Amino acid sequence: MTVLTKRLAAVAALLTLAGCGVSAEAGEPAPATPAETLKRGVPTGSAETFHYAIEGDGQTFSGVVDSSRKTMTTDYRERIPETDITLTMRFLVVDADSWAKISFGGATAGLGLPKLPKKWMRLDTARLGADARKDLTYAGQSDPGFVSTLVDAAAGLTETSPGHFAGTVDLTRATEAEVVDADTLAALGERAKAAPFEAVLDARGRISTATVRVPAAGKAKATTYRVTYDRYGTAASPAAPRGTEQVAAPAAAYELLNG
Repeated sequence: MTVLTKRLAAVAALLTLAGCGVSAEAGEPAPATPAETLKRGVPTGSAETFHYAIEGDGQTFSGVVDSSRKTMTTDYRERIPETDITLTMRFLVVDADSWAKISFGGATAGLGLPKLPKKWMRLDTARLGADARKDLTYAGQSDPGFVSTLVDAAAGLTETSPGHFAGTVDLTRATEAEVVDADTLAALGERAKAAPFEAVLDARGRISTATVRVPAAGKAKATTYRVTYDRYGTAASPAAPRGTEQVAAPAAAYELLNG
C-alpha cells in the first residue's frame, strides 16, 4: 500500500467512524439537523423588520425590531398581583438614545404612585443603572425572545410535520431567556431539564413561534411561555419621537427604572 493509499484509507476510516457527514451520493452535504434548521430561522442582525410578542406567567412583552436602523420598541404589561393595578411600560430605543412611557392603570391617588408625563420621556442613559442602561441601548439585539438560547438548550428535537418541531428544553441551561424565575426553577428540580418545547417555522423558514410548557411546581401554577415573531418586512420601523412629542424624564422615572 502506497503512502497515498494509506492516507486515503485513514481518511475513509475517520469519515466512517464519524458517520461520514455526507450523504450516500458523493459531494452532497448531510441534511441539516432540526436544531440547525431552527437556528437558521432565528432573526439576525440582517433580518427584515419584524414584530415580536412574548407571553408567560402573566406578563406580556411586544414590540418591533429593525436591526438595519438599530431601533426597537418594547411594550410591557403586567397585572400587579392582589391589586387592581396594571403596570404598562413602553420603551423606544434608537441606537444609543432611548425614551419611555410608564403608567399605572387602575391606581388611586392614595397609593402614592408617581405622576409621570404622558408624552415620551427622553432618558439620560448616564442616570440609568447598569442593567437598565444595557437594556435601553441598541447593541445588536435581534432575538428578543431568546429563541436561539432555547434551541441550544433543547434535546430530542424532531420535525413532526413540515415546519413544526418538538422536543424538550433544559431550562437550567436557558436561564438567559427567563422562562421562569429562580424560585420556580429550583422547585421544578429535575423536571426543569426536560420541559416540553415546540417551534414552528413560516413558509420561508423563519421562526414563527416557539413555545415552552412549564409544569406546576411549588406555589407556581403550570404556565406556557410563548414567543411569536411575525410581520417580517411589513412591521413599521420605530422612529424617534418629534420634539413636541417628548419631554425630559423626571427623577421619579429613573427611580422606577433603576429599582
